[in-house]
Amino acid sequence: MHHEQSTEHTSMHCGSIPEIWECLNEEQKKKVVLMKLDMKIQWMEKRIKDMESTIELKKKAIDDIKQVQEMIKQKK
Repeated sequence: MHHEQSTEHTSMHCGSIPEIWECLNEEQKKKVVLMKLDMKIQWMEKRIKDMESTIELKKKAIDDIKQVQEMIKQKK
């Protein structure tokens, strides 16, 4: 019973991020750090994928521009 009250008491006082961090044990802190690193990796992978898509679109645009350029040259 005392443990339940203690847990409720701690939960009620852990509101902001620094306060929550202080409420975590070492294993929990390790899990949080791993979660943050995982999110960072996912974010970076998404950015790379977006950049690759942009590069492909730009390559297509270059090809289209070259075709138009060739059509203009043939008209001269």
